[in-house]
Amino acid sequence: MSYFFDTYNSIRYPIQSGKEAGLRNAQLGAVHAIGSFLSLHKKLPGIIVMPTGSGKSSIIMMTPYLALSKKVLIVTTSKMVRGQIFKDFSLLITLKEINVLDIFINPPKVLEMTKLYSPEMDNNILSNDVVLATPQCALSISKNEIKKSFDLVIIDEAHHISAAKWYQILTNMKNAKQFLFTATPFRMDKKEIKGEIIYNYPLSMAYHDGIFGNILYIPIEEAVNKDILIAKETERIFINDKHNGYNHFIMVRTDSKNKAKFLQVLYEQETKLRLKRIDSSMPYIMIEKTIEMMKEGAIDGVICVNMLGEGFDFPNLKIAAIHSPQKSLASNQFIK
Repeated sequence: MSYFFDTYNSIRYPIQSGKEAGLRNAQLGAVHAIGSFLSLHKKLPGIIVMPTGSGKSSIIMMTPYLALSKKVLIVTTSKMVRGQIFKDFSLLITLKEINVLDIFINPPKVLEMTKLYSPEMDNNILSNDVVLATPQCALSISKNEIKKSFDLVIIDEAHHISAAKWYQILTNMKNAKQFLFTATPFRMDKKEIKGEIIYNYPLSMAYHDGIFGNILYIPIEEAVNKDILIAKETERIFINDKHNGYNHFIMVRTDSKNKAKFLQVLYEQETKLRLKRIDSSMPYIMIEKTIEMMKEGAIDGVICVNMLGEGFDFPNLKIAAIHSPQKSLASNQFIK
């Protein structure tokens, strides 16, 4: 049959309890909502609303099992998120850690698509159970006959779906089951996400279940040397957190590569923080190595240009120094 069909009976639904690993409240609700939706054989996309930090990635990885999928296309917002899901799904790291699957279960064959589709890729695509792609690569698949080999499409961060590129992917692959995952069903431009909301885990429940902590916002008054003041305050908070036993890391965020280079020099001169700069022009392997250095404690954080945003999973990235304000951030401490 297929990998996901053959492995379905190995899926478990343990409930997280104290130190016992398992599915969180939000994850249990989402899993059963997806199963219910699939039983109705509806053609329209099913929308799952889960706040950042509630375990959405695990449910994305469980969905192909629930759908008894032959081949799934998972569309992610960025190379960083694509790489994270690829590593996790290829080894079933999280699903085994939370006892959804036994440690002896073989993982699916996962292909990380790094360039636009061409017919030479057919054998590689057909020999894998999961294909991970950013929107541009996914769109190139959806325009060709190879799209017929997919019976499931999953869109991560689906509040981007009304953008022409995302919507066209779903239209081109209308014969496949479709699930859209998002932290919010509403877009800033008020465009509608087309589909049926089958599960909506509210922010109030996320606070109740302890998913979110308190956000400390520390504003810096306008000044000629505001960037220096932000850097100094970032260093103070970082040192204070370390003193209190927290293993927190820093994200210095700005909106241009030139400003990022400027900030790299500024932080080196004005603080003792160990930071590395990353941006989208760098090879993915270099960015990945930098993230690994941070996880290993070799550096204190990163300076980035509008990166490490939606869908990026690094729970200890808690201190955000915002030198160019954004509309939305998912960090626990803000210095602006």
